[in-house]
Amino acid sequence: MWGKVRPVGSRVPKPGHKPQVEPPYIWGSFYQAEFTSSGTDALAIAVAVALNRKKVQSRPEVILPAYGCPDIVSAVVSQGVKPVLVDLMPDTPFMDLEKVREAIGPSTIAIIAVGFLGIPERLELLASVCREHDLFLIEDSAQCFPPASVNSGVADAVILSFGRGKPINLMGGGALLIRSEAIATCSAVLDHFPLLRTEIGLKWRLKRLIFNALMRRIPYLLLERLPFLRLGETRYRPLDGASRNDIPARLVLSGIRSFENRPVQHPIYDSCLDTLDTKGWIRLGLTNKKLGGLDERLPRLRYAILAPSTELRDRAELELNAHGISANSFYRNSLPDVPGVEALLIQKKEYPVADSFASRLLTLPCHEDVREADIKLIAAVLDGLSTREPPQACAHHR
Repeated sequence: MWGKVRPVGSRVPKPGHKPQVEPPYIWGSFYQAEFTSSGTDALAIAVAVALNRKKVQSRPEVILPAYGCPDIVSAVVSQGVKPVLVDLMPDTPFMDLEKVREAIGPSTIAIIAVGFLGIPERLELLASVCREHDLFLIEDSAQCFPPASVNSGVADAVILSFGRGKPINLMGGGALLIRSEAIATCSAVLDHFPLLRTEIGLKWRLKRLIFNALMRRIPYLLLERLPFLRLGETRYRPLDGASRNDIPARLVLSGIRSFENRPVQHPIYDSCLDTLDTKGWIRLGLTNKKLGGLDERLPRLRYAILAPSTELRDRAELELNAHGISANSFYRNSLPDVPGVEALLIQKKEYPVADSFASRLLTLPCHEDVREADIKLIAAVLDGLSTREPPQACAHHR
């Protein structure tokens, strides 16, 4: 095997020229940005804003999906807030709205709506719930760009991440977007967090060149074989302290332009994988298009599918990797089963739909270096495995 297609991540763009005036960002109609040191830091600061907005008698709580990145939990916990998990709707990454309502209590201050691999949550429905209960709605758009709220301002705050493997890759950083009319009331909270600065000097430029070189197929294959790097491993990492960051506008703008010029790969996947629908597979981008307001013109972070069974998902993951395609199961477990998370939850509960989702999810690379021949190879492997696999019922349907 001569090289391997990396699972995710686009090249770090070259910074453009310094703008003469403050640039008009895509979110400018409704939001102002406070740039941060990471997407996790941005979420932690958003939780602090929600905490300042609504005072409660007991320890405050924030609602979030039972399947997702453990960094969401670390951001919430870092502000002294309890994470309250909610199970998903069957065969979607979306929270079950009935269970969201059941989870709301007198100490609830916010709901985190997570966009999943380019598929946004149903923000209008969640915003309606938030209005009923005076809650702060946070759109976590770390995996989606542009955020679903930019054209409507429906969320009270929006989270962006500029880390490796995100839609805009600046090798780090993030942004908290706050509704323009609320920015003045949030200033005291924002000032509580230290302000750092990203410098585009020689060190940063060398790091960019090395990073981009390592994303090629042969270097990535060599990197993957170094066990101490622990590439792709899902871990809970406590957040010691969040910070703001003065990220140069020319760097952010170059990242946005790079995203906008990126090829859109998922239509090729849609065409090549259409036979899987009759073999028990579910293509999340297609089934969730109407529910999540998915924009087909935008690049996605990964192409996500649900296998008919855990066994078939695991076999597909192994065989695709053997063919040089970095397919993976993403977080692999629902949040309570990520080491270090369960002890932080209010009480132990069962999340059968999230568990089923985690056990069947397979994600496929969707970045600019994926070729049509790669996608056809993926389709051939999945079709061959599915032909040999007897049909099985999904866990939450049994």
